Amino acid sequence: MTCRIDIDFRPGEGAVLRLIGLVERRGFVVRAMSLPPARPGAAARLTLEVSPRDPGRQVETVCAQIAKMYEVVAVAPAWPQALEAAS
Repeated sequence: MTCRIDIDFRPGEGAVLRLIGLVERRGFVVRAMSLPPARPGAAARLTLEVSPRDPGRQVETVCAQIAKMYEVVAVAPAWPQALEAAS
């Protein structure tokens, strides 16, 4: 099952690498990624489509860990049912 995670963060050197690394280390595979250009001084939005490496992985857990990172402003998962309804 694929889930989308929207992450608003303050861009800085290595921020994207730290975010993706955390997701990978917590047992998720990044299937797709989107990072549109941000205005100078504004928060950027990284959108990741992820799937767990095994059924025991919970996206809520990885989102809580992402939220604790220094540069993260907000994080929100989007569930497959919500993604289908939005299409």
